[in-house]
Parts: sequence; structure tokens; C-alpha cells
Amino acid sequence: MTEIKLPFERAEYARRLDAVRRLMAARGIDVLMTSVPENIVYLTGYDSMGYFTYQVLVIPADQDMVFLTRKLNVDKVQRTSALRPDRVEGWDDLSSPAEATYAVLKKHGLGAKRLANQQDAWFLSVAQYKVITERLGKGDLIDGSGIIEQVRRKKVPAELAYLRRSAKATIASLQAAIDATRAGAWDHDIAAEAHKALVAAGSEYLGHALQVCSGEEGGLAFETWGRRQIKADDCVYMEMGGTFMRYNTMLSRTVLVGKPDPKLKTMAEVSRDALAAARAVFKPGATSGQVDFAAREVIRKAGLADAFLHRTGYSIGIGYPPDWGEGRLMSLREGDPLVLEPGMVFHLIPDLKLGGLGGAVFSECLIVTETGHEVLTPFSYEIVQR
Repeated sequence: MTEIKLPFERAEYARRLDAVRRLMAARGIDVLMTSVPENIVYLTGYDSMGYFTYQVLVIPADQDMVFLTRKLNVDKVQRTSALRPDRVEGWDDLSSPAEATYAVLKKHGLGAKRLANQQDAWFLSVAQYKVITERLGKGDLIDGSGIIEQVRRKKVPAELAYLRRSAKATIASLQAAIDATRAGAWDHDIAAEAHKALVAAGSEYLGHALQVCSGEEGGLAFETWGRRQIKADDCVYMEMGGTFMRYNTMLSRTVLVGKPDPKLKTMAEVSRDALAAARAVFKPGATSGQVDFAAREVIRKAGLADAFLHRTGYSIGIGYPPDWGEGRLMSLREGDPLVLEPGMVFHLIPDLKLGGLGGAVFSECLIVTETGHEVLTPFSYEIVQR
């Protein structure tokens, strides 16, 4: 077998595993199981589009990790991950992956240990979990949610380098989308240009669909292109993303076509100003709540509090569909005491939406540094007019 080229040095994977094991010990856990694809790639380097089929990484405190995946994937795991090849197990399409999980735990002498499972994982069904606990003779397993995520919060320099590569693709995608926007253009054509620039700049497939929407659709959450023609006096809401080695960045801007409703222009200005206010206090030692307050207060004073119903931002890093953010790790939200530390990275997006009218947005990604912050996605704060 040729030498495996991993996204990070093996010493970095060892550091991550050691940090996870220390947190396991603090919770009294002997074995932690996770089926979260972001956590699996973080600890092993294994990256696959097949993450949606059953897979589980078993992390014992006192022996090497074991990975159970669909048999079709075993060869790739052995050839592209930091796992020992003999610690990769496969279940076939005619068998039960839950039964296979029980068999793997029994084979490696782990079934009687103090077992924890990441209960907030999206890709483990209730039915599969019930089979595993019944076969183990346990009513329930310890909840191991949040352990690996805690280690993932602060990015090392190599991770930041991947995020900077991702950001270049994000910026190229947004610029292409803006350049393609004009009255009479179709939103799907704008999205096509954004995707073309994104891939040409080296991005992988996104963790979340990019957004291009206008008119009333811009006032609805999670809308994107839908074969709608840009009108002569539209406000176009766009949020782009980029992905490099599964590390994701995002960037949003507003384009005013012609002379939209004056309130939409005001919303764009307020979103821009709220972003600038949040950025002004974004530094080590600041709390999540303080950053959120800075943005929210600008919006409140503008009389648009009813257009801003969510958090100001969220952690970013590794992401697989359906999500490109790490909001489950950390968010910038009201009253949150979380203290910002160097190495944390966030997407700040104080966007404004009003049903029946539309939406406007300015956003960017920031790294917390030792002395302040670094803008990952530098882009003009100008409100583009077309």
C-alpha cells in the first residue's frame, strides 16, 4: 500500500485524540461512539460522500480506535485515513449495521465498558440505537454529546490555512454572482455563475446550498434560486460559501437593482452597520453576548428588531451537508457568556428579513487572533447598485 497522505500530520491527529480522551475520562467514559461525519473526519482524516449511510467511530480510552462502515467503503478508509487498517470493520448491504455495531463492540471487548454515544448525531436512527442498547443489555448509554466538539472549537494553524483557501473560493463566487446580477437576469443563471467561479477557484461541494433570492422570497428563511427573473426594482439577497478540505467559509452581500422599496435599502444599510459594530468588539476576551449585543443594538435603534429573529453568528470549520456551519459548537447570541479565544472562527451574519417585503444581508468570517481579529473574507462594504 502506498503511503497515506493525510490532511494533517499524524501528530495532530494524536493531539486531538488525546484531548478527547481526557474529556472522556473527566466524564467517567471508557468508550465513546460517534456517527457525526465532521467528528469522524476530524479524528481520522476519512472524508467520503457516503457519510449518510451508517458509520460509527468507536473511541476506547485504552486501545486504538475502531471504525465500522459500509463494506463498500472499507478499502477507502484503509487507504485514506489515520486509522489502523486492521481496525476498520465493514457491514454488508444484507446485514443490520446495528447488529454489526454490537458484534464489533463484543469482538474488541468493549461491550461491558462504560459506554457513551453521541446522542445528538443526525445520522443515527432511533431504531438503530434501540437495537444496539438491547443487544448490549443496557437501558441507555451515557450521552457523549459535545466532547469532540469541545476539542474542535479552537483551530490550529493548519486548519486556518484551509479556511483561508476556502475563503478565496467564497470571494470569487460572490463576485461572480454580483457581476451576473441585473434587471432581467434569472436567479438560476446568477447561481450558475457563482458555482462556476466557486469550482474554478478550487472549492469542493458545499456543505449548504448557496442563496440567491430576490423580491418577497428574500424575506423568507433559507430561500434560494428558483427560476425567478430579477425585476427592475429588486433587492437581491445573496449568501455564498466555499469549501476546502471540508473547511467552510461564507460571505453575504446585498445588490439593489434599480430603485427598490426604500425600506429595503435601509435594511441593507442597517445590516452593514450591525456587522461593522459586531466586528468592532470581536476580539479575545469579549463574550459571545457582547458581540451579539453590538449588532442587535444597531438593529434595535433602527426600529428593525422584528426583522432580526436569530443569533448574530456561529462557529465555522468542518461541514458536510446539510450544514456548512458549526453552530452546534458555538454561536454568537444574546446573553451568551462564552469568551472568545484565539483560534476560534465565526461567520457573523446580522441579516434582516421581513415577510411580504424582502431581505438584505451583509456578512463575513472572522478569526479571533491574539490581539484582535483577522477577516477571512475581506470584501467591500459597499451596497452594490445595478
